[in-house]
Amino acid sequence: MEDYDGKRKLKRELGLWATTAIVIGQMLGTGIFMAPQGLAQLASPAVGVLGMAAAGIGTLLLAWTFVKMSEGNPVTGSAIVNTKDAFGPLPAFMVGWSYWCGCWIANGAIILGGLNYLSYFFPVLATDGFLKYGLTLAVLWFYTLLDIKGVKEAGIMNLVVTIVKILPIIVFIVIAAMHFDSSNFTTVSSTAKTGFSGFPVAIAYCLWSFIGFEGACVNAGEVKEKSIIRKATMFGTLAILVIYIALLILAAGNMDQQSLAASQSPFADIMRKATGGYGAGAFVAIAAFISSFGCVGAWVNSAGRIAYSLGDLHLFPGPMAKINEKTGTPVNGLIINGILMTFIMLLAFFTHEGNLYNFFVLLAVMSFLVFYAFGAASEIVLSGKKIRPFSIGNFLKCSCISLLAFAYSIYTIYGSGAEYVMYGFLLILIGFPFFIYEKLKTEADEERLDN
Repeated sequence: MEDYDGKRKLKRELGLWATTAIVIGQMLGTGIFMAPQGLAQLASPAVGVLGMAAAGIGTLLLAWTFVKMSEGNPVTGSAIVNTKDAFGPLPAFMVGWSYWCGCWIANGAIILGGLNYLSYFFPVLATDGFLKYGLTLAVLWFYTLLDIKGVKEAGIMNLVVTIVKILPIIVFIVIAAMHFDSSNFTTVSSTAKTGFSGFPVAIAYCLWSFIGFEGACVNAGEVKEKSIIRKATMFGTLAILVIYIALLILAAGNMDQQSLAASQSPFADIMRKATGGYGAGAFVAIAAFISSFGCVGAWVNSAGRIAYSLGDLHLFPGPMAKINEKTGTPVNGLIINGILMTFIMLLAFFTHEGNLYNFFVLLAVMSFLVFYAFGAASEIVLSGKKIRPFSIGNFLKCSCISLLAFAYSIYTIYGSGAEYVMYGFLLILIGFPFFIYEKLKTEADEERLDN
């Protein structure tokens, strides 16, 4: 497929269901399966549920903002392209670099969480790092090669996996509802977790479970019609919010907070407690692993597209924008992403794995928040340019949702904690040499052409 300027572009092959599967597939990973345990450590049951609801509402605001951007300019890269139009090349690079790093950092946490649930059946995975590392590479490169083959094939795979992993969740909801005990809501993991002091960090923690709502917007250059972007994004995000709140309420109502905080596989333990058998817990453990498997595929897809967008905009070395002539996929971006993930997972399996999982989660959240905050700010600028006559009233009317989304992003960055804000800032600075190289190369090429 070629654009108006004759340059080869990505193929527009994603329909409504495949696009919705990318949105849901990216969000519905291991995050929600570990949320009851993490929130039990951070806050009371009521504050945990409120934190999830607040994170969901903030995510809906961000989703609407990103949809508005993508409908105005439906290209792969979403906020990167719009940030360049609104603020210039350097902020656009910071946004794209942060998001790209977030993609492969997030995949590290997702694969670790999924294989931890798989160890429910194969305890050797908990101790054999080489075996676990081998399985990780198999999952990672399976999806990388599938995506190189074509976005349509990858989209169909994501759709099938998304359907498969939703069915066990429905079964969990039915069984957990039958054994719900409201007295568990009065428990806390420690006396320090009473009150609302844990609310800010609970929101930041819950955002991890919603990351990926922008999947349709990031892949907008491969979606058949721009109306699909709105439908897939808003429906997928709202559906996930309802599912998450139901799962949290049922989890808190089936097990006391001290037990949840100590659990390594909370949903499997809840099912085992509710039914009194190993089989029910195993069923949920399979669902958690399938969720991570499907989520990895969606994130591999987005990582390749972000790398392509950075290269296409001359914010990253040009080879990143190379398109496979046969399949129309960003082959170099996908391969480089796979290589980076191979290194990251090697680091994970031969260091302190449990601590590294938590580090991956929070660093990935911080990386994505840069993308979200700049995305909301860019939408405000681009929409504001069309306001006529320009006035404070018209500005607020036009930008109210985007301003709220921007405020939510800032509050969640605050909730992430100073340590991870620092790591996020350092991560941005690490990418600057790549931007500087491409900037100097582009200027040299232009000077050569002028002469």
